[in-house]
Amino acid sequence: MFALDTFIDTIQNAKKQIVTTFVTDKELQKPLFAFVEAQTDFVKQIVKTNEMLANQTKDAFTKALKV
Repeated sequence: MFALDTFIDTIQNAKKQIVTTFVTDKELQKPLFAFVEAQTDFVKQIVKTNEMLANQTKDAFTKALKV
């Protein structure tokens, strides 16, 4: 999970750097940064949900094999 968070943060920080480099207007940067933050939260929630689903599936198969 930590490796995925690091990867996600790296990509999102690159997007912020692109915004900083190519958009010089500070007022225009604010909504773009907010959009990148929303993307970050969304992707991290997807990763968390998939991890929880995988754990539940693993637990279900483990219980089924014990029976």
